[in-house]
Amino acid sequence: MTASNPLLLEALNLSRFYRLPRRGLFGARPVLKAVDNVSLTLRDGETLGIVGESGSGKSTLARMLMALEQPDRGEVSWMGENISRLSPLALRSRRHEIQMVFQDPYGSLDPRMRVLDSVAEPLDVARPDLSAELRRDAVLEILERVGLTAEALRRYPHQFSGGQRQRIAIARALITRPRILVADEPVSALDVSIQAQILNLLSDLRAEFGLALIFISHDLGIVRYLADRVMVMHHGKVVEEGESEAVFSAPAHDYTRALLAAMPKLDE
Repeated sequence: MTASNPLLLEALNLSRFYRLPRRGLFGARPVLKAVDNVSLTLRDGETLGIVGESGSGKSTLARMLMALEQPDRGEVSWMGENISRLSPLALRSRRHEIQMVFQDPYGSLDPRMRVLDSVAEPLDVARPDLSAELRRDAVLEILERVGLTAEALRRYPHQFSGGQRQRIAIARALITRPRILVADEPVSALDVSIQAQILNLLSDLRAEFGLALIFISHDLGIVRYLADRVMVMHHGKVVEEGESEAVFSAPAHDYTRALLAAMPKLDE
């Protein structure tokens, strides 16, 4: 990945504020600055890691990048087009270009839908022309690429393990052949023994599909393994950003150094 690669996603000065239900000393409701003036870019083939503790604003930022939540300030552009200027219908027609894998593999799949129908659902918008047979073939192909077999097609999410469910969620995100994949803590709900399998799968799929990836995590070790660039968030703000190896080898901000110091070390 180089600076000459096409710019796929750009966020400028994003902010998202929430008024808390409790009232302060003079009756005013305090404001939580979940994301405060954050800008970022993502180029074709690049992996951007976003790290920070729980509550740092990572997931809120991801939801704004996906147009699942509207910013109070700032704007997001996909492939050079400001998504806030798109009609709901135009936005819906563009969603196949950017897809998301959520943290909870249990909650991200409809328990009432078979895997065949759940994975094929994004094709209703992206490829409404496909016949039932071609839809099934497309689902089977993507399931095989994430390590599942045809037996999964007729089964329901509760019949799978957590790791298998996350594979299904990844297949569902990739069936439209997106250019960008946003992965929000995709392994934090899984057993440690399964995490490495899913991370290796994401790394392989990134190369195979030519994906640009935004990988969100509180685990710096995972981000260092996957990311070309790292952005560190704290209390809704970006406190440090740079090439992955530069940030990890010579962190410039005290908060980044504190996160690195908290990482487990085998020699201890």
